[in-house]
Amino acid sequence: MKPLLFLLCLITGTAFGQLTWETAKQTFNSKPHDEFVTAKYKFTNAGKSPIKIEKIRTSCGCTTAELEKKEYAPGESGEIETRFTFSGRTGQQHKEIMVQTSDKPKDPTILELNVFIQEVVKVEPQAVFWRVGDKPTPKLIHIDAAKDATVKVLSVTSNSEGLKVKLREIEPGKKYEVAVTPDTAAHEQQATIQINTDYPPNSPETKYAYARILHR
Repeated sequence: MKPLLFLLCLITGTAFGQLTWETAKQTFNSKPHDEFVTAKYKFTNAGKSPIKIEKIRTSCGCTTAELEKKEYAPGESGEIETRFTFSGRTGQQHKEIMVQTSDKPKDPTILELNVFIQEVVKVEPQAVFWRVGDKPTPKLIHIDAAKDATVKVLSVTSNSEGLKVKLREIEPGKKYEVAVTPDTAAHEQQATIQINTDYPPNSPETKYAYARILHR
């Protein structure tokens, strides 16, 4: 799947040893349905002798890096293509690609990749509470889809018979509300609330929230 991404690049050249990089840092904001981001780091051998890229390492297994060839003559250009696969991650992500060259084998170049992964299905609050002796009035959990996404909540269940849940659709595909109601608040109890969605279509996501009655 080809991601739709907004790319913010530092366009000034950056020199490390003999290599001059078009940018050593790239930043992306993901969109719903994106599963990965691809970044290309272009460079030129600005020195007077050939230079060899000895090794490329990434900071995690979710990020890969590819290079067409290893040795570059003076004035020759190339690029390192990286791919960061989201794999369920959300929020701000920072990855590094370490490039070791023949002219500075003990001082690798650090390329940076920053990605903000939008949380498509947001559950707030993730937990609701009562105190023992409170009135067993309903408390609400809100489920919202991201601006560019449509998400259907298929079902909501509680693993406790004493803490019941009721799903209400506020705006189709966008906003839902879950009312959590204790049978009684006379004693401690707790529940895990499971929220089943149809997003993403190839691997539907399950979200969780929590309810608990505590001693004062």
